Amino acid sequence: MSKVLGNNIASIRKEKKITQQELAVSIGMERTSLSQIETGAYNPSAETMRKISDALKRPLGDIFFNPDVLKFETGNCGHEHSATKEIV
Repeated sequence: MSKVLGNNIASIRKEKKITQQELAVSIGMERTSLSQIETGAYNPSAETMRKISDALKRPLGDIFFNPDVLKFETGNCGHEHSATKEIV
């Protein structure tokens, strides 16, 4: 979970063209600590997650969201047919 979370934070941060240093300063954290969160080496507290969410102006759900969890392969009793389903 922390790797996905970190990847999402980094992705959203880069999408908004915010540097690690800028985000870290805006949430009152050292850049190295933010880097550890983004690499999955450190799990942020709920308070830190709220600060990141506020700074990125994105709901917590967007940051925690992992689209791979919502897709799965289903087989048809060993038949060759399989379909990718998406849960909405």
